Amino acid sequence: MNWTQFLLSLAAVYSLYYLLNVLFDLLKSRGQPATDNGQDELVFSEDHQPRQVSADEPTAGAAPGTDAEPKSRQSISSGPLQSTGGVSLKQLFSLAQSDLIEYTKAIPY
Repeated sequence: MNWTQFLLSLAAVYSLYYLLNVLFDLLKSRGQPATDNGQDELVFSEDHQPRQVSADEPTAGAAPGTDAEPKSRQSISSGPLQSTGGVSLKQLFSLAQSDLIEYTKAIPY
């Protein structure tokens, strides 16, 4: 048996296997009647009632007589930023030349 015969017989076996699987699934689906027992139904219960909102009505969180936009914007500071030692490109090359940092070298053969 050479490789061509082996591959052709393997393809025939797999084709027969998948054909039998498809036929079995088709026969299995025909034998079962379609029942609608409601198990595939998804129901959400909602406790909130809808209400109509007009453009003149103030928002619920704002007090009457105040603007929705704050007059001055303040940002929250996360404190002073600290780095682990950023260096310029020239310093990076000098560190690499003095073998103070690890860098990718050419692989010697």
